[in-house]
Amino acid sequence: MSRGQLNDCADGKTNAVQALLFGKAEGLSTLASSGGFTPSGFRAPDGRLWFPTAKGLAVVNPTAVRPNPVSPPVIIEEVLVDGQPVEIESEPAALAATSQAITRRIILAPGRRQLQLKFTGLSFTSPERVQFKYQLAGLRAEWSIPTAERQVTYGQLPPGLFTFRVIASNSDGRWNEIGDALTILVLPHFLQTWWFRAPMAVMAALLVGGGVYLESRRRMRRKLERVARACELESERARIAQDIHDDLGASLTRIGMLSEAAVGETNNSTPVTNYLSQIRATTGELTRAMDEIVWSVNPRHDTLESLTDYLARFAQDFLGAAQIRFRLALPVELPELAVRSEVRHNLFLAFKETLHNAVKHSGANEVRVTLQFVAGGFKLVVTDNGRGFDPKRLTSDPGLNRLTPGNGLRNLRTRLAQINGRSEIHSTPGEGTRVEFFVPLTNFPVRPPAAT
Repeated sequence: MSRGQLNDCADGKTNAVQALLFGKAEGLSTLASSGGFTPSGFRAPDGRLWFPTAKGLAVVNPTAVRPNPVSPPVIIEEVLVDGQPVEIESEPAALAATSQAITRRIILAPGRRQLQLKFTGLSFTSPERVQFKYQLAGLRAEWSIPTAERQVTYGQLPPGLFTFRVIASNSDGRWNEIGDALTILVLPHFLQTWWFRAPMAVMAALLVGGGVYLESRRRMRRKLERVARACELESERARIAQDIHDDLGASLTRIGMLSEAAVGETNNSTPVTNYLSQIRATTGELTRAMDEIVWSVNPRHDTLESLTDYLARFAQDFLGAAQIRFRLALPVELPELAVRSEVRHNLFLAFKETLHNAVKHSGANEVRVTLQFVAGGFKLVVTDNGRGFDPKRLTSDPGLNRLTPGNGLRNLRTRLAQINGRSEIHSTPGEGTRVEFFVPLTNFPVRPPAAT
């Protein structure tokens, strides 16, 4: 062994050293040495090394030892496919000119399961210590570890072109880097050929495209059907609103006029007069309720602008009758948004109930209504300067939850929850009450085209 290689191994620079080995091929009569004596070897003054063996002395002159400079030639001897030998062909001249001196090949039919290659390296000096490394390019790029085995077996190879290479080294580690090579062509099944896969890919693309087209047509048809149903619904709503306004409105107006005329024809002190006055008042209430229903049903009012106008008119009339100042704060420009009738109906009832509570229980002389656009929707705020209350008592005092007949402050949250909104009540005793309604933008769908 080289002293330099031993030092490199000790320093961790390498994990292997190259040694010159001596066996029977180098002249030893036996591999059994003599033991039990010291020393077991002897260096003579002339530098030669003597070792006792079972069949006499063995002597080696280190200065005369030379590594074998001849690398062994390598040849691939035989190829077996599923245990049967396969003839190795010569590559056509056109392929051989571009295959880097690889002039032999084999062709494997589809479905072959096992490939076995046998090779050998020629060395007249210690042939049993010839080492091999091999590589199958196209399957694995790495070389195998050195081995004395002279054959390798591969399982079923996929279709394609592969190159098997094998190199060898002699007993002194001199490698034949050229070695031998063999081209292996594995034919595909019919289902694996490009002339089969290309039409299949085109057919698959057509099927996928056709499916996408049909699905888009189906969705578009459903969308058109929804738009058509929405138009029909708007037309029906408009008809119902018109019928209610024309028929019921006219009848209620006539009842009110007849009641008022009857009061003028009777003595004001009679009970009949009181009954007629009650009929006239009830008729007025029904007329106002009918106007609210017509407004909520009529699709012409499914806009944010119509909603704010109606809320403002109602608040002005309702608070004016109670002699309470009304202030309104709106944005300079309102966006053109569609508002579903359900949203308008629930928001108006919550707004109406809030004004009723302010008039009946707050003792306020001013109510302010503000419309603000915030992230994700808009906020309707009703603020009064009345006596206020403690919101924490809403859960502890059931009486506060019945501030109006049949409806309480809890109902505000319920109505806003029905339209995916929310309500918040802020109040402090002696400092008034602020009620906030938040309505998300999801309640403003794209307005369908008007029905014709």
